[in-house]
Amino acid sequence: MKQLSICISPLDWGLGHATRCIPIIHALQALGHKIYIATEGHHEIILKEAFPTAQFLPLRGYHVRYTKKRSLFFANIFLQAPKVLWSIINEYWWLKKMHAHYHFDLIISDNRIGFYHKKVPSVFITHQLYMIMPFGWASNLLQKLQYAWIKRFSACWVPDMEGPNNLSGKLGSPTIQPTIPVWYMGCLSRLHSYIANKTVDINAVPLHFLGIVSGPEPQRTILEALLWEAGNTQDKPFVVVAGLPKNEHYHKATQVGTLYNHLSGPVLAKQITNAEYIICRGGYTSLMELIPFEKKLIIIPTPGQTEQEYLGAYWQEKNWAIFIPQNEFDLENALLKAKQFNFIVPPFSEINSESLARQLKQLTL
Repeated sequence: MKQLSICISPLDWGLGHATRCIPIIHALQALGHKIYIATEGHHEIILKEAFPTAQFLPLRGYHVRYTKKRSLFFANIFLQAPKVLWSIINEYWWLKKMHAHYHFDLIISDNRIGFYHKKVPSVFITHQLYMIMPFGWASNLLQKLQYAWIKRFSACWVPDMEGPNNLSGKLGSPTIQPTIPVWYMGCLSRLHSYIANKTVDINAVPLHFLGIVSGPEPQRTILEALLWEAGNTQDKPFVVVAGLPKNEHYHKATQVGTLYNHLSGPVLAKQITNAEYIICRGGYTSLMELIPFEKKLIIIPTPGQTEQEYLGAYWQEKNWAIFIPQNEFDLENALLKAKQFNFIVPPFSEINSESLARQLKQLTL
């Protein structure tokens, strides 16, 4: 197969869209293709850390912010709809301009619905083919609107396994499928290779818990403060990673705790390996990344983000994690509940290079 020129862009709605692109880009590079990465801000920092020699193209994100109150979540998102719509239009015309200059053979969009080209095969990556809304009729309507839009793409890739052992439940495996081809590409974990290559120092100081914070403001800051303050009331070592790549060198420490703004992949893998419990948001990519470590997970969904709340309940039902709403979270009680919980390791099947090559061939014939 000839070398393809591929432009890939992740949505800036949480760091997970950027981190799950890392194993995809690695797989594409291993097949000999040239990659252009379109992004900015925190996502650019994380992806440059993984691919320092890759070519980056500056593309503005959606810049969505959350509200402090869960009850105002959907009203807040609705008020930002004009900004989101402008971003979708902007990325569409931006891509047309970039294609005229770089002549891409394939476009890969991770949840950016305007990132496609009418004359170039375009792939839409999502684990949400069914979005959870407060009312069933709203979820069904949103699915119809989403499917009508993603028909503009050539194919849809779902980062999950097909069948009853899927990780995303009805989000990624709904009853009604899109009319475009759908490929279940397997799990995406940028941290899996650090375990496989045994580059993690297993002799490091054991941690009672590791808090991994992510997501839009102000909820990111709220969870960071919650874990930091509660952790310092305990007498066991802990670490909080704040999810702020722009200030990666900043950290603070107390007698028992350390807070890092950001950790590189290998260092984060080291901290995960040495923690007894992991406390994190319920973002789908974060959960996928953690599976290979076989850790006891405590999920605190972002308030109002129904996808994370659904995944928290779904993973708890499967005994893969425990799920605690943020307004009910108490560190001591959460760790006690986790100690008594019968955890089961979720299934994990990596993206396959041969299957990826077949998909590329079908798209670019």
